[in-house]
Amino acid sequence: MTTFSDIKEAIADDIDDTTGEYASQISTAVLAAIRYCERRTYYFNETRDVTFPTIQGQEWYAAADNPNIPTLVHIVDAWSEDSNGDRDPLRRMTPQDMELLSDNSASIGEPYAFTYFGQRIRIYPIPGDTVYTIRLQLGPYRLATLSDDSDTNAWLSEAYDMVKARAKYILAKDTLKDAVIAAEALNDFNDQDMALASETTSRNARGYVSATDF
Repeated sequence: MTTFSDIKEAIADDIDDTTGEYASQISTAVLAAIRYCERRTYYFNETRDVTFPTIQGQEWYAAADNPNIPTLVHIVDAWSEDSNGDRDPLRRMTPQDMELLSDNSASIGEPYAFTYFGQRIRIYPIPGDTVYTIRLQLGPYRLATLSDDSDTNAWLSEAYDMVKARAKYILAKDTLKDAVIAAEALNDFNDQDMALASETTSRNARGYVSATDF
């Protein structure tokens, strides 16, 4: 399994940094590369396993309910599950429409709608004493940040070449001030991004053409 240390050493080798002069900048570039890449959905940074239980009388849910909520990039779908595992889809609403519903006369019961605002999720109706599980399908979602040299995640196992190329581009542009290396790294990044995007499409393809509304 490729680690944070492995990718930093590989980049240092590519730029002939034998003394560790750019060790700090390389580390910063790798993390910046991941932050850039994680805004796009690939087959390895999507999930349907982010959940949280409803709480009686609570319509807003944040980090205390699930630490992923403040960092969500895109909610693809959401469901409400009861204790028997029966699942109903939640309808996405705009924060403005939800505001009109969630007043002092708001209904109480199983949620059927949600919105995302201010790094929090708001659901409607407001849950009563029955506990439901809210399940989110996310794409993309942010993986755990690399910190220690031994750390690893899917960015290093599934998208190593893309992250490495992006990190080299950032390093060449901001630290080395080398336009040639920067251009080469950016071309490499674009190639790797296209390859991963194509593989994601292939993995998620349904095998038939869907009608498009115009």
